[in-house]
Amino acid sequence: AHQSLTENGLGNPGGFNWYKADFGQMAFYLQDEWNVTDNFRMTLGIRFDKPLYFNTSQHAEDFIQTQPAYIPSIEYFDPKTGEEVFFDSTEMPTNQILFSPRFGFNWDVNGNSKFQLRGGTGIFTGRLPFVWLGNQVGNPNFFFYQVVDPDFKWPQVWRTNIGVDYRFDNDLVLTSDLSYTKDVNGAHVQNWGLNAPSGTLNGVDSRAIYTDADRNSFQNAAYVFTNSDKGRIWNWSVKAEKSFASNFYFSAAYNYMNSQDVNSIEAEITGDAFAGNPALNNVNDDVLSYSKYGDDHRFIGVIAKQWSYGTNDKWGTSISSVLEFAQGGRFSYTYGGDINADGSPLNDLIYVPTESELGEMQFAAVGQADAFNDFIEQDKYLKGIRGEYVERYASLSPWRNRVDLKVIQEFHFNQSKKKQTIQFSIDILNFGNMINSNWGVIQQPNSIQPIGVSVDPDTNVPTYSFDGNLTKTFGYDSS
Repeated sequence: AHQSLTENGLGNPGGFNWYKADFGQMAFYLQDEWNVTDNFRMTLGIRFDKPLYFNTSQHAEDFIQTQPAYIPSIEYFDPKTGEEVFFDSTEMPTNQILFSPRFGFNWDVNGNSKFQLRGGTGIFTGRLPFVWLGNQVGNPNFFFYQVVDPDFKWPQVWRTNIGVDYRFDNDLVLTSDLSYTKDVNGAHVQNWGLNAPSGTLNGVDSRAIYTDADRNSFQNAAYVFTNSDKGRIWNWSVKAEKSFASNFYFSAAYNYMNSQDVNSIEAEITGDAFAGNPALNNVNDDVLSYSKYGDDHRFIGVIAKQWSYGTNDKWGTSISSVLEFAQGGRFSYTYGGDINADGSPLNDLIYVPTESELGEMQFAAVGQADAFNDFIEQDKYLKGIRGEYVERYASLSPWRNRVDLKVIQEFHFNQSKKKQTIQFSIDILNFGNMINSNWGVIQQPNSIQPIGVSVDPDTNVPTYSFDGNLTKTFGYDSS
């Protein structure tokens, strides 16, 4: 629900104007398994997905009739070509059928279930968060125009994986998997109210900035959902597990992930998805960089033990524990302020000056340059890239650990010749922290916008501000 509805005598003046939208996804899937030999099986499949928009175009038209600020004659810029384009909020994205073929295999190498190779490759279609399309229906006004590129296709990835399992004579099982995922139709948000930037910031940071000449004639924004195919993920894992005759089980696993994308979208509002995507120079470029999501390294350990005792095993006790040791929590350093005049005070990646360049920068108060230098020097990432720009989500949070514990007590009894069980369980989350206050804690960045900035519109000279109370990158987060 967006905008007060006070026009045409409709709705509740001063209240919300509710829009309506109908979306769906129709899919068909065909699959066949082929036993090529007794120990080699192939699986072939194909899926068809068709976006459904029903009568949403009419709903959009009905909503537009209540909006005095819908101006479809405003021209915007296609970032790929720079050509002028016009949007129609009643036009839905393409509804062409998306084809997703895939192939898989499973090979019992020796035919004795001890050594197995498996894998596959294929295209996979995801579900679209329909709120993104709802943004187009509910925000047709020029002052907060949100729209989906008519050529936008629903998210698709091409994923390939290979895996191996080996069971030793002592029943120890080793497993390893390697997968590669490539965006076919990734989601990316751009501001088509901006053409390529033609201005330059004055000072040690000489990034490209936007001028009035780089905006459309109405000087407004159009936040557009479009596609990019640059995103990709490498994922590798290895695991060892074993079950013992004494009702004891353990497993230990490690996973490595290297994930990159052009926009780690975490917003339901299209404009927020643009404003929160860290960028440098042309903010509409689909620049491949680190993804915000997922752990680079993750160790998982599981142990479990069960005891049965009493007459006819009337009692049962089990204790299990899960250990996690991981590093992830990627974040970006951005300015607190709109240094490039793209309309967002959240997305401008900072420049890390050398010690000599700090003397050439204009700060709001004496001592702030020295305090900023001290902050850079204590930050491992910033210290290593002085004289350069930070990358999107290139900073990593410290390693974290966690141990959870579960205890189950059971009582078995027979009633009407049927075995019945009463079970009592206790779960202690972050058990390690209960033992030692230094365990199981998480460190988060104290500020992802450590330095503020404002730019003189006449000279393009920035003035920086830094809070000297910010002395360390990370602090403990107990939430």
